[in-house]
Amino acid sequence: MQDNLETLGIFAGRGVLPKMLIEDCQKKNRKFVIFLLESENYEIDYSPFNPIKLPYGAIEKFLATVKERGVKNLVFIGAVNKPNFSDLKVDKKGTLLLAKILANKILGDDAVLRTVFNFFEKEGVKILRIEQFLECVVSKQSTLTKLQPSKENLADIEIGVKAIKAFSQFDVGQSLVVAQKQIIAVEALEGTDAMISRCAGLKSDYKENAVLIKMKKAKQSTKADLPTIGVETIKNCAPAGIKGIAIQVNSTLVLNKEEAIRVADELGLFLVVI
Repeated sequence: MQDNLETLGIFAGRGVLPKMLIEDCQKKNRKFVIFLLESENYEIDYSPFNPIKLPYGAIEKFLATVKERGVKNLVFIGAVNKPNFSDLKVDKKGTLLLAKILANKILGDDAVLRTVFNFFEKEGVKILRIEQFLECVVSKQSTLTKLQPSKENLADIEIGVKAIKAFSQFDVGQSLVVAQKQIIAVEALEGTDAMISRCAGLKSDYKENAVLIKMKKAKQSTKADLPTIGVETIKNCAPAGIKGIAIQVNSTLVLNKEEAIRVADELGLFLVVI
């Protein structure tokens, strides 16, 4: 765990994770500074925490603020929309970072994040992992629910694992749905819940005994954008015909774990950690 005397920088995206980290900091008397992106539509009101709002590309202002506020450690937490790099207005430091980003052959989320993290760490800001603060990662392979996956489910999960590893070279999403040894949906830019909604529109024959597999991409940084599931994702699975969820050990965030397990049990879904 980190020294509570050090000021933690929290670069917040959408969702509940940033608020959870803020509450953890308050509980442990850890000093923190909140950074927000001007282009994001946040569901949570961060005004009580005096956040610092920045546009994409204002790298010099960000680094100056970090230095001024004594921030040596930074956490990127929550979802953000990737900007249109061709229209991005950047300062001098931002120009250097943008050039490094555009040098990548694939501008997927993971490639961009790795470039950003490396850039900031060379500027003296250490990027920390979310699980160093929040106990949301399951560290043991097990079935968390009353319902166990069947042999057919396990075979479909194996197919999903192999597929995600293969898709990783194209920086494609972290989840997909498999049924009857066929991949019936792959997560793209729309996110996991939207992919699940697409499954709901398929004929019941196609999605019979379907399984959602969610895991990090091969070589993906563990410092941000980890696969995440919560109660809402579990609730969305049932009407879409998905019978269970497989997540990766030490690499998937489970929000409100006890509540998530309870809801899965109520809906008759399995939740297995592979």
